Amino acid sequence: MSPAAMSFSCPHFAPTDDACLRLKTDCVPGRPGCVLPADTGYAVPAAERIRRREEEKRRLAPALPPWPPAGNAR
Repeated sequence: MSPAAMSFSCPHFAPTDDACLRLKTDCVPGRPGCVLPADTGYAVPAAERIRRREEEKRRLAPALPPWPPAGNAR
């Protein structure tokens, strides 16, 4: 989520990392532990935004090399 898409103010938001300093994870307004008011309305529920963020992180994560490395087989 880009900082331009957000319209809230939070003392725990780190815009350089798009992260929550309080929860030490991705900033997803409305997620459990978020300090924004509970009665804040969202177009997409927090659980759905968290799921999408996790899927995107898995998709972008580098693939692990095969184990054992070639040439080190026993």
